[in-house]
Amino acid sequence: MGVACALLWLLVHVLRWYGQPLPYVNGHLTDFIAVPLMAQICQVVVQRWIAKDSSYQLPLVYILFIAVYVSVVFEWIMPRYSPRYVGDWLDVAAYFSGGLCYYLTQLKKVVPASR
Repeated sequence: MGVACALLWLLVHVLRWYGQPLPYVNGHLTDFIAVPLMAQICQVVVQRWIAKDSSYQLPLVYILFIAVYVSVVFEWIMPRYSPRYVGDWLDVAAYFSGGLCYYLTQLKKVVPASR
């Protein structure tokens, strides 16, 4: 999921740079994939250099922390200091939805299939 999120994020930003933004994708979809992308980067760092365990999964509370942090910074603090940012509750919902999807995707990798 992390690679797919990174590629989609890159595609959106390349299209923006060329002046061809995708209306809905440009807005809420990038917010939806932001938390999973950050969580995946954190998970890889922890797996490789901190826990040194490739089976380590981020706990839900860590993913929720990322969503809260991103929401506060980009939807509350930044709009107060820059006209480029606009606080939007749909973006907050997208951050948390993306985080929940990431968590559920990771959970399926850990739980063995029942026979």
